[in-house]
Amino acid sequence: MLTKMGVVKTVKVITVDEAVLQAYDGVYELAPGFVIAVTHEGTRLFGQATGQERFEMFAKSPTEFYLKIVDAQIVFTVNGGKAESLTLYQEGQVLPGKRVK
Repeated sequence: MLTKMGVVKTVKVITVDEAVLQAYDGVYELAPGFVIAVTHEGTRLFGQATGQERFEMFAKSPTEFYLKIVDAQIVFTVNGGKAESLTLYQEGQVLPGKRVK
């Protein structure tokens, strides 16, 4: 909506080390039957939600990412060097997802 009103939102994109991104690879269940599969390629991170196209995630910090295809953010919770969950923030909703694979 802000874009339609002429407001430009800028976010500084950072590069996250591949070893950090590898810790996020996995499948996260946000609701029964709805998961986000996360993979990385080099220093790029991708997600694919159930029944949807694959999308790229862009880093704001080593644990915070945003999407360009929709207004959404994903934050990973890391414990012991591996992500144990993620939280999706989209359209006012907060959807936590526990890592299941």
